Amino acid sequence: MAVTRPLFACVVLTLALGIQAKNCSENFTSVGNKCYYVSLKKENWYVADRTCRKLGGYLAVFDNEKDKTLTTEYLKSLGLPFADGWRHSVWIGINCLGNRRNFHLSKTGDPPAYLPWVRHQPDNYSPEEDCVAFADFNQSFGYHDIECDKQFPFVCEAPGTDDYLCLVKDSLVEAALYLLRNRSTI
Repeated sequence: MAVTRPLFACVVLTLALGIQAKNCSENFTSVGNKCYYVSLKKENWYVADRTCRKLGGYLAVFDNEKDKTLTTEYLKSLGLPFADGWRHSVWIGINCLGNRRNFHLSKTGDPPAYLPWVRHQPDNYSPEEDCVAFADFNQSFGYHDIECDKQFPFVCEAPGTDDYLCLVKDSLVEAALYLLRNRSTI
């Protein structure tokens, strides 16, 4: 009896909430709750953006600090050096193309909800700094604006599919009644 109620509660809670797992399409890897494809081949921002779209995704963007930290650690584990400021950048999906100094997501055109700029960025150092990349500036990882024709590796993000454990309602009711009637202990 002592184990029955917690077990029953666990079963009900699990079934009510569902068991969820992120499945990523071919070539993409699950990192946290996202699916990433990392290209170590250096391309300009336009080619990187087109490549991601051809793969069914878009250039990645961080949703929050936790997402940024998790992704940074993943990229470092792949061997990206992040050692020389902007020279070791990675393209991401934010730009101000066609709308000077108003940065937007390349995926939707909406303003980004989270913009972890490194210190003194965006600086519009040159008039062509219309794209955004991610880099390490003195142990401070974040975004910086830069010319779109620079050549950097890039990260694509694609929606994953969520798989849920599905049970027929009658089976759930039968299992609950069995546990209650028999007060089974496991």
